[in-house]
Amino acid sequence: MKSNAGFNLVGYATSPLGLGEDLRSFAAMLNHLAIPFSVVDVATDVQGQVPVSWQHMTTQEYGTTVFFMAATECERLAKLHPSLMTAPRTKVGFFLWELPDFPPEQAAALRLMDHIWCPTRFVQQAFFKQSRQLTLALPLPVVQHVATGHSFRKQLAIPPNAFVSLYLLDLHSTLQRKNPQAVVRVFLKMATECPDAYLILKVSRWQNLGAHALRWIPEHPRIKVLKETLQPGELTDLYLGADCYLSLHRSEGFGRTLVEALQNGLYLVSTNFSGPQDFVTETNTLLVNWSRAEVDAHDYPNLTVNSWWAEPDETHALHQLYQARKKCIYGRNAAGMALSQQFSYSGLAAKYRPILQAYLN
Repeated sequence: MKSNAGFNLVGYATSPLGLGEDLRSFAAMLNHLAIPFSVVDVATDVQGQVPVSWQHMTTQEYGTTVFFMAATECERLAKLHPSLMTAPRTKVGFFLWELPDFPPEQAAALRLMDHIWCPTRFVQQAFFKQSRQLTLALPLPVVQHVATGHSFRKQLAIPPNAFVSLYLLDLHSTLQRKNPQAVVRVFLKMATECPDAYLILKVSRWQNLGAHALRWIPEHPRIKVLKETLQPGELTDLYLGADCYLSLHRSEGFGRTLVEALQNGLYLVSTNFSGPQDFVTETNTLLVNWSRAEVDAHDYPNLTVNSWWAEPDETHALHQLYQARKKCIYGRNAAGMALSQQFSYSGLAAKYRPILQAYLN
């Protein structure tokens, strides 16, 4: 007989993916609340690269299973392992989507679940249009790991007093949506006038995309590319080695790296659109104007419906980047660092506790 007093978590538990970090963050919240859970680690090409250790992880099966993956991937997993869908009493999909419109022909993937959770109101609204299930906007904790003390400026030969912009991207998240080419274009415009300006691009999951995966990155002495997998503490080191996080995304479901950058005191220059609007403000972020642009079918995975996203104004982004450079003279971004409490376990516990308790009864 299955116990109701815990959760089964299914997802990319040991893979350095955003969806994997979603599962790990939720597991850490359960740990904080002393709620037991089990984990099914779904295989990926980078499985096993993130070590995990949770005090309340068990091998027991519980009455509620939470799936941390795209809805369509969950549908495929159900065909491969049908018992994952038939065994639990309650199935919850913690799903992401990164456009205003969710394809109606994919709504069957949503209906596999009893309830849907998602990280922001932007995603919630997209699912509301196609699903009548209970759909909650439930932000995940974002907690920084202790820095190791490694100097990425020294490793990358960046002067101590340089103005360093940073952007992180998973190449499997599609270049069109993440839009790093715009980051490079805006940086290059600044670099022509500011010899102290540097850009760090941290890329992951590029290895199996072929020899041309990074061709869009120009050869430039002040553009530094990091390709190795970083451990959590090293990622903190990387943020601490930068001054500004430059995200000219066309759309984000959540924007975890934006939260992390703010928490570490970076000045954030960001497109004012989609999921990050739940936490970016004129106080903590240098917001970038945008115009509406249609999404081509090949620009977003599994897109079978007309949709749109934001096209950031690169002239305005350059202006905001200069503003970030000026602000750095006075120290770190104190308003951004205040997000540490908002996304902490204790800060979110009051919201999580009654919701989780409803599944444990």
